[in-house]
Amino acid sequence: MKLSRIAIATTLLLVVAAGALFLFFFERFSEEVDLGYGAEAQHNPFLAAEQFLERIDIPHRRADNIAVVSALDESDALFLASSSQIYNSDRLWELMDWIERGGQAIVVAHSSGGEHEQDLLLDMLGLEVATGDLDLYFNQQVREMFGEDASKLQDKTISELMREHNRKLAEPETGSEGAEEDTTDTGDAPARDPDVDPDRLINLTSDSGASYALYFNPHKVFTHEMMGQGADTDVNGNPLHWVPFQRISTQAPLVFYEYGRGRLTLMTDGELWHNHRIGEFDHAYFLAHLVGERNLVMVTRPRFDTLSNLIKRYALEFLVAALLTIAAWIANRSRRFGPLIAPPASARRSLLEHIRACGHFYWRHSRGENLYEQARAPLLQKLCGQRQNALTAEQCRQLSETVAARTGLSASDIFHTLWGEAPRSEDDFTARLRSIQIIEAAL
Repeated sequence: MKLSRIAIATTLLLVVAAGALFLFFFERFSEEVDLGYGAEAQHNPFLAAEQFLERIDIPHRRADNIAVVSALDESDALFLASSSQIYNSDRLWELMDWIERGGQAIVVAHSSGGEHEQDLLLDMLGLEVATGDLDLYFNQQVREMFGEDASKLQDKTISELMREHNRKLAEPETGSEGAEEDTTDTGDAPARDPDVDPDRLINLTSDSGASYALYFNPHKVFTHEMMGQGADTDVNGNPLHWVPFQRISTQAPLVFYEYGRGRLTLMTDGELWHNHRIGEFDHAYFLAHLVGERNLVMVTRPRFDTLSNLIKRYALEFLVAALLTIAAWIANRSRRFGPLIAPPASARRSLLEHIRACGHFYWRHSRGENLYEQARAPLLQKLCGQRQNALTAEQCRQLSETVAARTGLSASDIFHTLWGEAPRSEDDFTARLRSIQIIEAAL
């Protein structure tokens, strides 16, 4: 009993000592971990743009597909995330008619790289999407490794960047203490805009005097046969404006087409207003400038009705079609209803038909002479015996006259049948076989 009390006391003392040591050496600190975009932002790349529009009180909504054009008002604005959603000429001219009445459309040019792929909107304007410069800032893998410094590495190849990155990882962390001493916390937020060459920016000035700096991905650009000779051209009697890069006047990431009372804005960079780039430079304010005071309709993920929704919508039509189908099937199968008719007895061919068929087969294969010789050989054996090959012509005629008296056939026919050449035609063959049968019957 005494030992158990000592053990309990010792255990309690050890627990108290461990708790005291933990509280003495324990230090609480917080660490911020970037978990990336949430589920809603991953599903909707334009979530930040929608939240920005809500904050500045611009009405907006999402639509399923291009069919929404028929329900738009002239005071609305439409954003198409891909020009491929204009899938036929009817949809194209429906869109253009709405723009002509005063609509504002913002379209991202579709550029999958297919040689035989047709873009109706670009073809109408005479535009083509070509491959431009490569900007490492827009390479997702490079940005994940080098961060915002990717925009400073334009003159280096990927292999050089990898070698430099591996070298920095292998270097020992010397002078880190000094660096920590020189670093002061100013409390400023990280830079919103990447450090890029000013020549890579597109600078626009509105009629109100507001300026916008935009950073387009130069990898995909617009080209036109008149680009480089001026700032615009005429297409179907309406002006087509383009905004080229500062260093390359024959390539433009942004195009404006004034059509009727409305305007069409075309751009090659579809990620300008995505979540990870709308906060850079003046991208968000440029979107607000294009929309203005209109109601924005966004078609970002085209979606069409499912089969179940179509069945619910057209249930009456489906029912009528099913009833008509059943009625047609009953009308087609009604003659099969009632008692079964006994099948007719299968007819068998006679032996004579088989023999005749065999004869025709041998005759077509040039074996008629052999058949004829086999048919008259027994008759000659019966008439002449062993001396059938030794008879003279005179003896054959005398024998023919003797047989003719008993059969009623002429002596010449009998001579020709028994000792003449094999027949050459089907009629002659049939006539001689009939004569052989008559002679055999008479003997």
